[in-house]
Amino acid sequence: MVDGAKLRRFGVDKLAFLILLIIGMGIAQFVISSRTTFELSEAIKLKGTGLEVSLPKSGNWKQITNDFTYIEREFRLASQLPISSDSGISVIWRYFLLPSNESASEKFEQYATGLQGHIVSSGTKQFGQFNFDFAKIEAGTLTTFIGTTVLPNDRVLTLEVSQKGTGVELAENVFKTLLASAKYYDENSFAKGAEFLKKFKTTFMPSLADDDLTGQIISDYFRIKDASGNSIGFTTDSLNYTAEPNDNYNLTLSSLFFFSPSSKTLAEQSCFRSDMNLTIFEWLVKEGDLQANRQQTIRLVLDSNSIITIEKSGRIQQLLFTNIMIPECLFDMIVAEFLKSDYDTIYVEAILSDGRLAPVLLSRIKSSETAALPERSAAQADFFGEFVATHKCYYDGSGHLVSSDIQSGISYRRERTTRASIFADFPQWLTKIQKMEQSQNVKKKSK
Repeated sequence: MVDGAKLRRFGVDKLAFLILLIIGMGIAQFVISSRTTFELSEAIKLKGTGLEVSLPKSGNWKQITNDFTYIEREFRLASQLPISSDSGISVIWRYFLLPSNESASEKFEQYATGLQGHIVSSGTKQFGQFNFDFAKIEAGTLTTFIGTTVLPNDRVLTLEVSQKGTGVELAENVFKTLLASAKYYDENSFAKGAEFLKKFKTTFMPSLADDDLTGQIISDYFRIKDASGNSIGFTTDSLNYTAEPNDNYNLTLSSLFFFSPSSKTLAEQSCFRSDMNLTIFEWLVKEGDLQANRQQTIRLVLDSNSIITIEKSGRIQQLLFTNIMIPECLFDMIVAEFLKSDYDTIYVEAILSDGRLAPVLLSRIKSSETAALPERSAAQADFFGEFVATHKCYYDGSGHLVSSDIQSGISYRRERTTRASIFADFPQWLTKIQKMEQSQNVKKKSK
């Protein structure tokens, strides 16, 4: 009887042990699962480019940027997962505006060198829509997974997932899942912008020789007003064409910009010269206190190899002139041609006078918003990235800019006016404007 009780108790103990073992395995599986599974966010679009990606979402994942953020000629999207005081995972998507001549293996080697680490493994594999070159890099307690691919619009997309301390299984799972989340849609504003700019350079610019510019100089004058209607500056532009190029330049655009709101004063004088297909150009810019002749000079030169050299403050930079870029000084002409085209929205990248790149989404303003202006068409230019501003541009029936409203750090309005009106309100600039005009006339007569 005693032996039977012992046997029964032994059987109950075994059963209890088995139950505890099952529970323990379940808890272990839950812990492992919680460390290797996660949810994806909804698709995050980089506006205008046709690209969308996702980030990890759920648990303690924290999205560092709610949208793509522009930093040093690239867009970044990031999130992180704190695991403990000395453990965590970070995720960074990078979309580069400038192409690279380096191979993926060279990039990985440079990345490993920068971390003082080494490449553990590498390869090429399709994840979702794209083939990615990828590598696993270890540097001390840090493990980084990096993958890179070239998108159909020739832009480079890179994903970096770094893990420190515990959580390497989750980091690798996140890396592979996020790579598969990247999608590109061919119907996008970037592709339309490239098509439009090709037509602009090969059709519109050469047509200037047969149209308005033959035998004359076109000058435009605009008054700048603040939100209260006070006159706070002006712009002048003179456009000149010659059939006999000087240094292979046929087109010259001279501009003078003076802007003096209550908070600051800015003056800029520029001379832009190019051929008629925009395959080469020279852009000389002086900005600062032009009246007192205290200013810095910036020079941008596009050579026949599509390389732009930027000389500023004693430093020289170079970048590739891509098929989506356009000098900012030609922007009014670009908007005018856009309004004559069949495109509703295009993406372009403006090269600013100081050498920065500003992504721009250009779209039509609905006719209902300009109903009171029957002879005008209108467009909205949204500058985003580092240089954030919105321009609403209004044109007359001949395609000439009439006015524009600019909203940025300081908002103002440009209105077409006359040369005499500018001289009356800003007599201190009379000499500068006359010298600019005389320079254009001398160039015209000498050719």
